[in-house]
Amino acid sequence: MRQVVACDEKRGTDLLRTLDAYFARGMSLARTKDETHVHVDTVAQSLERVGRLLGPEGRSPVRALEIQLAPRLRRLSSAAPVGQR
Repeated sequence: MRQVVACDEKRGTDLLRTLDAYFARGMSLARTKDETHVHVDTVAQSLERVGRLLGPEGRSPVRALEIQLAPRLRRLSSAAPVGQR
């Protein structure tokens, strides 16, 4: 997931946010586009980019779980009070 975060930081993209919305919306492109307010093709392109960044190992079952959890854990850790991080 570091690759995705680095891409977001370097290019100002929202790949991590799109990925989080995608999983939160039951992996539905249509519902993800509604959540992210972008065209469905943009959602698909963002997810393809994430796939390229993660490479083939991103498709393993264990890695898939990590990919689903990473955006949520990142969001929760950034919301925690400073003394609790």
